[in-house]
Amino acid sequence: MQTKTMTRRTAVAALFIGATSRAMAQAGAWPARPVKVIVPFAAGGTVDIVSRYLAERFGALLGQPFIIDNRPGAGGNMGTEMVVRAPNDGYTLLISGSPTIAVNPHLYKNLSYDPITDMFPVALIATAPNLLVVNPLLPVKTVEDLVALARSKPGQLSFSSAGNGTSGHLAGELFRRLAQVDIQHVPYKGQADAITGVIRGDVAFAFVTVAGTLQQVKAGRLRAIAITSKARSVLAPDVPTVVQSGFPDFEVLAWYSMAAPKGTPPDIVARLTREMDKVMKEPATLERLHILGAEPSFLAGQAFVDFMVKDSARWGKVIREAAVTVN
Repeated sequence: MQTKTMTRRTAVAALFIGATSRAMAQAGAWPARPVKVIVPFAAGGTVDIVSRYLAERFGALLGQPFIIDNRPGAGGNMGTEMVVRAPNDGYTLLISGSPTIAVNPHLYKNLSYDPITDMFPVALIATAPNLLVVNPLLPVKTVEDLVALARSKPGQLSFSSAGNGTSGHLAGELFRRLAQVDIQHVPYKGQADAITGVIRGDVAFAFVTVAGTLQQVKAGRLRAIAITSKARSVLAPDVPTVVQSGFPDFEVLAWYSMAAPKGTPPDIVARLTREMDKVMKEPATLERLHILGAEPSFLAGQAFVDFMVKDSARWGKVIREAAVTVN
């Protein structure tokens, strides 16, 4: 695993130094026409909303329209592969979520591309933690309480998710392994149904998005006992982290990023990176992301590559050990 990880890091590093002078010269006039931004998920979701906001800002900053092209299918693989196969002239970009980069290669065994080495990473945009919520009728107010209850009833407690292989499912599997508890997974068809399952008491708990859950917590229909970021989040400052509850290796973050086809001129990628850094520092961006349950988390260059490689390796281990398969 270490050798494979280092190989991927080396391969991506080559992208930053291997472009020809001809390609760099072509970047000077960019963008001279509209830029297509492929989003490998349906319209209306978090990735789509983030992408449309960024497209608007990039269009204003760079003087050409950035046009969103939703290409959902196969868990995001369809749209991602379109970018992998697209011309590397800077006029096709990908804005996607962590599943397509860090999770899908371990779930879909027949992918014809590596989402890290076969694209040019531009920047990490934002991260979004999950809330660990329980049914408020349970005698559970802390992570320690949940672990104790699960250990007292091996195999009897269950957690819901939006489906096999989703963030909520993998968070539950990571929790199962680190807490050493015997719990059952119940996949639903979407997060709304998974949350309803906790509210009704059909399942005991779930790992769910902050934006989709806070109102239910405030209304008393759910109890939030932890957040899955390493440090407390401004999104829910009164909620402790799972780390604070005695599990230092527990961190679950959805993340959003931009990439370009492999071989895209470095001048173009550098300009995209600079503009992304600017946009991430704008107060309006912070406000938009907070509404979506996310926080700006700008990374670029080798630091971003290392982040992706580490996250992919971690989820690959969870998927293998739990024998996770897609629906």
